[in-house]
Amino acid sequence: MKLELCLLLVLALLVGCGAPPPPPNIIFAAQVEGNWDIYTIDADGSNLTRLTDHEAADGAPSWSPHGKHVVFASNRDGNDEIYVMDSDGGNATNLTNHEADDFTPDWSPNGREIVFMSDRDGNWEIYVMDADGGNQRRLTRTGAGVNDVFPAWSPDGEWIAFTSNRSGNDEIWVMDPDGRNLQNLTRNEAPDMGASWSPDGKRIAFASRRGESLEIYVMDSDGGNLKKLTDYPALDSSPCWSPDGNKIAFVSSRDGGRNLYVMDAEGSNVTRLTDEITMSYFPAWSR
Repeated sequence: MKLELCLLLVLALLVGCGAPPPPPNIIFAAQVEGNWDIYTIDADGSNLTRLTDHEAADGAPSWSPHGKHVVFASNRDGNDEIYVMDSDGGNATNLTNHEADDFTPDWSPNGREIVFMSDRDGNWEIYVMDADGGNQRRLTRTGAGVNDVFPAWSPDGEWIAFTSNRSGNDEIWVMDPDGRNLQNLTRNEAPDMGASWSPDGKRIAFASRRGESLEIYVMDSDGGNLKKLTDYPALDSSPCWSPDGNKIAFVSSRDGGRNLYVMDAEGSNVTRLTDEITMSYFPAWSR
């Protein structure tokens, strides 16, 4: 009887496991033959797949936490708005509908909210809304000439990182999800931009022009322990971490165009993933 019970438990476990999850891939916006669309690619550079094929410009994609949807920005209605679509590119739905531009959306870790940037108040500010587009509300309040852009939710949902020039030049800031408790993480005369959280929330990668060219840096989540990851006479930008924290994808002009690359999280083993792409931006790993 005990043997039969053990066999039944093993069978249940095997059935419950099902097929292994697919390996993580990278979603990004790319300009090919003059048109901006959204693509995915495996981490080894294979299986390049086009998700959108629209005469308008689609960009700034981000996977939902469960991987079933993609939120992105598009000007297919005349100006940049936030849309959501299925993971295969189908069923695109407009989440924002404003005469101003809405851009760079990012899902909250629990999938219930989406943070984005908008210039609906005359300058770029950070907003948040429910995942269905409802309850849109403003998180930052600065003023003319000041721009808060490129929001990114921390993995634990406790912080939103963003780029702001409120201190005089572009720096990396963080705040609570309600817009409170603002903290300046970088304090450098060079512009710092495009924060990306490591999966454990302990580090932040970003791009900075602290030398002759734009390079990728990483720091602790409190702004300490700064380290330069790339050192190449080209533009390196838009870093994003792999789900296991071992790799960072980024965009670089080092071989012409603006192609997608990946490197180890400490900056070694740089590998080019895409070819023949005129421009690419805003890569994001599946979660």
